[in-house]
Amino acid sequence: MNISQSSPLYEYWNSDQVESDENKRLLKLNSKEPASNLFRNEPYKWENLYQSVLRNVISGDDSSIKGLMVLLSTISTREKNIVLNSLEALLDKHVIYKLRYEKYQDIKSRKNFYTAFRILLAIFINPYNLELKKEPKHLYEKTGMFFYNFRKIVLSNK
Repeated sequence: MNISQSSPLYEYWNSDQVESDENKRLLKLNSKEPASNLFRNEPYKWENLYQSVLRNVISGDDSSIKGLMVLLSTISTREKNIVLNSLEALLDKHVIYKLRYEKYQDIKSRKNFYTAFRILLAIFINPYNLELKKEPKHLYEKTGMFFYNFRKIVLSNK
């Protein structure tokens, strides 16, 4: 299992992203969570955040655990359990325990400018090759699709 396959949006990115796919994606939403608007309205940004933050946690950045907890809170309990089960192969048992049972509101966060900048950059340059099959709405989606298409052209010419 790799990082992208652990995402609750993995099937969505590999679909046609038509209305029925969008409805399946929205069934995974935890609408009671204040941050759920991100999952509901901006799946591209949510996915970039998920993959970036998860990579940080895997590399040992404990300060990113809270960010991952916030992202996981935006999906239903059922989906969260599916994701956590898949992450057991990638994360330490202690981290899985925290993600499963602790509340992000109880964790103090540290501000890390470098990490925040890297994540912001990822949202704009789309390093995880997410393909939006509908018209991009936001600037970061447009730049992300530009870099996605550019990489496709460059790699297809090799």
